[in-house]
Amino acid sequence: MIYRVFLLLACLFCPLFAEEFESFVKYKVGYGIFTLGEAEAYLKIYDNGSYKTEVSAKAKGLASTLSGSRVEKYASSGLVVENMLIPYHFEKISSHGSTKRHIEYFWDYENAQILMERERCKDGGCEYSSEILSDDKYASNDILTLYHNIMFDLNKTGAKEINASAIGSKKPVVIMIPEGKWLKTAKKTFDDKEGIYLVVILNQEIFTSDEGELYANIDSDNTASKAVLKKTMLFGDVWGEQIEKKITGKRTANSANKTANESEKQP
Repeated sequence: MIYRVFLLLACLFCPLFAEEFESFVKYKVGYGIFTLGEAEAYLKIYDNGSYKTEVSAKAKGLASTLSGSRVEKYASSGLVVENMLIPYHFEKISSHGSTKRHIEYFWDYENAQILMERERCKDGGCEYSSEILSDDKYASNDILTLYHNIMFDLNKTGAKEINASAIGSKKPVVIMIPEGKWLKTAKKTFDDKEGIYLVVILNQEIFTSDEGELYANIDSDNTASKAVLKKTMLFGDVWGEQIEKKITGKRTANSANKTANESEKQP
């Protein structure tokens, strides 16, 4: 379902954090005047240098009925190294009706490999398979750490556009700070609201959208206040709007910029 895109967005925009950091963000997702579901995200940075982040989404109302009460959850855990999230374990869990899917990924950085284990259960019976991912199937990010790390790169380098791949994403995505026509569309989409605009090209055909153009408006605390998936249906866009958040241990914008600048000076 389209709202699944917003379970990813829920955790995209907290790329700079203190040694101990915790955040919770909740979104409602809809189309036109209708609410399709909700997405939640949780990120915890521990004082031992490890992290855990989870995002989940569930359909509500008619969307829940049509999807068989679909629920999805992504989770990533690993280490924080110089403000970057380095995953060691990533999992995707989905369920609808009597079907449940569980996929886990385990990184072996020394050999540039990932062990992928799949389990699919339906009507009481389960199937299991595993595979070693390497070469062009290997990626150093999962779909959750990807956006954290790219946002840090954009802040640090001043780049306007980054192309990247991740475990959990079928195709590479393009993340950009919009300029020109992209910026004009972003301003119109969010009524010139203050904050940073971001555009993500998902490179996936989504209903009437050839590529999947996702626009986001980022607040000063680096969370997305609203996101819009453009041109997905004949009569309108799919949107996600922040309805709740709690953040502790966040760095100020000045200290975050200072950290990025100091990093650039290190040999």
